[in-house]
Amino acid sequence: MRIKRITLRCVLLLPFTCSMAAGQGAPPSVEVFAEGGGSLLSNGALGAVCSFGCSYYSRGFSYGARLFAGARFRFTSHDAIEASYSYSPNSFSNFQPNRSDLVSFNYVRYLDISAPFQPFATAGVGADRFGGSAASGLSSYKGFRFAGNYGAGADIILTRHVALRLELRDYVGGQPSFATGTSHNIVPSAGVVFKFR
Repeated sequence: MRIKRITLRCVLLLPFTCSMAAGQGAPPSVEVFAEGGGSLLSNGALGAVCSFGCSYYSRGFSYGARLFAGARFRFTSHDAIEASYSYSPNSFSNFQPNRSDLVSFNYVRYLDISAPFQPFATAGVGADRFGGSAASGLSSYKGFRFAGNYGAGADIILTRHVALRLELRDYVGGQPSFATGTSHNIVPSAGVVFKFR
């Protein structure tokens, strides 16, 4: 008789607990993504000193590409944390082609999850590194520097486990010691997302 009472209570409470769980949104999930896009790198002032005392400063811009991969952990329907790595083979102003590596940790806030088009905003911090060959003039500037990024984008849900991601980010970071100011790397990108629960 006691077992019947416990079972009856569980059956009566089941709809109530299910409705509470549904009200809290989707359970935690992990997303793995890969993206690619353009890269517009704006450098700070580059300086040089002539052998007889003159100096000059110039600003540089370069165009390239950026590859971007990582994972997001969605701990609520609207909130996620992201870890990512990106690589860009941009040229640094007047120097020969070189590379920029960036590791980032971001907070992501989804603004609307009720439709297949789900916009989000993101911001985070990390570290970047310029590198290159001896011929590029950057072989001795491979140290990591503090960097940040911010941006916005949207996921377009294709199936339960696959989405298309479009976004625009500004990667803001330090520069090699021969330059002053801050570099901005504007990156429009698109890619694919795989979702796991």
